[in-house]
Amino acid sequence: MKKWDRIVALCLAFILVLAGCGDGAGGGTNAVYVDSVGKLAGVNGFAGVQNRFAGMVEPQATLKVNPEQGRTVKTTLVEEGQSVQEGDPLFVYDTEDIRLSLEQAQLEMERLDNSISTYYTEITALEEEKENASEENQLQYTIEIQNRLASIKQGEYDKKVKQSEIDKLKAQMEGDTVYSTMTGVVQAIDETVLDGNTTDMYGQEKTYITLMAAGEYRVKAKINEQNVHQIMTGSQVLIRSRVFEDQTWSGVISEIDTSQTESDNNNNYYYGISSDSSQTSSSYAFYVVLDSYDGLILGQHVYVELVSESGTEEGGQGLVIPSAYLLQEGNNWYVWAEKDGKLEKREVTLGTYYEVEDTYEILSGLSPEDYIAAPREGLAEGQATTRNYVQEPVSNQEVVMP
Repeated sequence: MKKWDRIVALCLAFILVLAGCGDGAGGGTNAVYVDSVGKLAGVNGFAGVQNRFAGMVEPQATLKVNPEQGRTVKTTLVEEGQSVQEGDPLFVYDTEDIRLSLEQAQLEMERLDNSISTYYTEITALEEEKENASEENQLQYTIEIQNRLASIKQGEYDKKVKQSEIDKLKAQMEGDTVYSTMTGVVQAIDETVLDGNTTDMYGQEKTYITLMAAGEYRVKAKINEQNVHQIMTGSQVLIRSRVFEDQTWSGVISEIDTSQTESDNNNNYYYGISSDSSQTSSSYAFYVVLDSYDGLILGQHVYVELVSESGTEEGGQGLVIPSAYLLQEGNNWYVWAEKDGKLEKREVTLGTYYEVEDTYEILSGLSPEDYIAAPREGLAEGQATTRNYVQEPVSNQEVVMP
C-alpha cells in the first residue's frame, strides 16, 4: 500500500469528521465522528485503504493468429473452446488466385527461355554471315551480335526475378494451411477480421484466432490512470477468491502494460466511497505471476489486493493504523476512542513503525471492533460520539473490471 493511499483515505476521514463536528466539551450539540479500527487496519474482512481490483485467471501465454496481408481465408478448422495440440491445423487459405498467378508466372518463364534460345540462334547466324561479309559491313554485324548478347543478359536477369516469384507462389501454395504452434484452447475467433475490420473502436489491432496456452496460469487485472502509479513490477499481491473470501493465493506483479488503453468507468474505491460515476478514465492491464495456482481454474474471476509493507492483509503481522490517529504526550501514546457512546483518551502500546505507509503497529489498547477519532483541537473526554457509516462496496462496483 502506498503512502498516497493513506493520505487520500485520511483526507476523506477528516472531511467526514469536520462535516459533523463543531461540538464543544461535554454537552456539545454535535457528536464526534469516529472511524472503525477494523476498516482503518484492513482486518475482519475489510479491505482497508488499499485498492482491490478485479482480475481473471488466464494462461501464462496466449497466441494471436492473423491471416497474412493480402490473403483470403477459405476455411476455419477450429471452434471457440476447442482444445488444440501443437501442429493442429487452424485454418486454410484460398489458393485459387495464387494458382492462377503461378501458372501465369510459369508461362512467362517459358517465354523468357524461348527468347534467350532465339537470341543464341540469331547470334550463330550473324557470326556465319559476318565471316562472308565485306569489310565495311563487319562493324554492323558486330553491333547486331552485341545487341543480342545484351538481350540474353537481360533475359537471364528477368528469369532470376521470375524464378523468385515462382518460388514464393509455390511456397504459398504449399503453405495453404496455418497450424498451431502451441498446445492450448481456442479462446476466441473474430470473423469480422476476415471482412477487413482489423481494428476495434479504440484503434487497437483485432485478432482473428486467439489461443490460450495450457499449463501454468497468471492473473490479468486492470488499474485506471489515477492509480496506475501505486503499483510497480515486483510488488507483492494477494489473490482472493470472489466466492470464498478466505481462499487466497500469493503472487508478484510481473508486467504493467501502459502501451494500450481503453476507457471505462472509474469505479475504484477508498473506504468504500466511489468517485463520480459519470467520469471516465483510461485503464491499463497488469499481470500477476502466482506462487501457486492450485485450486484455480482458467477464466475464474478473482480479486487482486495490494499487500502493504505492514502485511495487514490475510495472515498479516498485527493491528496497524495510520499515525494521524495517534496522540503523543511525553513518552506515552494515546488515541481518542469510543466507549459506551462517549469519547475517552485511551493509552496504547506501539510496535513497529512503517515509514512508507506512515503507520504504527498497535500491540495493546485497541481491537478491530473499536472506533477512534482523528485528534484535533477541542476534543475532550465525555463528548458524545457517532460512527462514520461507510458501506462496503458491492462486488460489481468496487473494482475496475478486466
